[in-house]
Amino acid sequence: GFGQIAVGTGFAIGPQYRRSDLLGGVLTLRVGARVAVNESYLGRVDLSLPSLVGGRAFLDFSTVHRNVSEMPYYGPGPDSSKSGRSDYRLEDTNVQLRPGFQPLRGVRAGLIGSYLAVNVGPGHSTRYISAERQYGPQAAPGIDRQTNFWRGGGFVEFDWRDRGSNPTSGGKYSAQYLRYLDRNLGVSSFFRLDLDAAQYIPLFNATKVIVLHGASSLTSSGDTQRVPFYLQPTLGGPDTLRGYRAFRFYGDNSFLMNAEYRWQLSSILDMVAFADGGKVFNRWEDWDLNHLESDVGFGLRLKYRSRVAFSLDTGFSHEGFQIWFRVHNLF
Repeated sequence: GFGQIAVGTGFAIGPQYRRSDLLGGVLTLRVGARVAVNESYLGRVDLSLPSLVGGRAFLDFSTVHRNVSEMPYYGPGPDSSKSGRSDYRLEDTNVQLRPGFQPLRGVRAGLIGSYLAVNVGPGHSTRYISAERQYGPQAAPGIDRQTNFWRGGGFVEFDWRDRGSNPTSGGKYSAQYLRYLDRNLGVSSFFRLDLDAAQYIPLFNATKVIVLHGASSLTSSGDTQRVPFYLQPTLGGPDTLRGYRAFRFYGDNSFLMNAEYRWQLSSILDMVAFADGGKVFNRWEDWDLNHLESDVGFGLRLKYRSRVAFSLDTGFSHEGFQIWFRVHNLF
């Protein structure tokens, strides 16, 4: 398989093995690994029981280890500078269990339990200063000492799109709550709430589609705790603000809006015009439409049997322009 190890880190390639016929078709197994030219790598194992109790319940297990050699960090908050670019290495391992149920068509809800181990070190890039040399623990909590976490929470989602890939009508809405418990240092416990909604509005027999997307990530850590910078919500890159560099903004909270107008040029090619807006912020009271970062742009979608095989986006902002190549649609 091929793709990315982290957003904006370039393409990686490696073997992948998948079986969906184990235990008489009840169990699905996927094993994969990827390696990038910058020495980043990822390995994962996924086990899934997708149709328990007559299709009313499911159980997912995953374990993922990744080592990203060049993660960008520009400093904390919405006022960080493009010239403040630094680099750090992020190594993490996550073991996760997700039991859930499907009470109605399109509705899924469940619990999440996981163990997350994190290590941060000097970046691999020779172009940028290493993050720990430029930003101390006051600006980047956790850059000097990392910890491991127990994570527990739940999720709920409602999906009534006409199809999973490149939908033309319907919508998908989800919410996820996770509590992070610092096992080692006792200074980085917090909770995180992730909200996401996408609506697809078909025009002219679905040959043109308006897509509206919104997302927000909110955290709270209490008076004596701080959210580690490497677990903060981020904005910037091909999945959020496409006119900005990947991971351009870090903050305790984030808010994002995207709008796309998609039209079909042929059976294998779509054109897209888009606008993005969003911000990171430190206090929940700043959850509003003031002081948003924004960009506009256009893109192409190469399709295979109505599924998006490759996408190419070019975004323009006051910080310049960015070109992004992906193997899927943004939403």
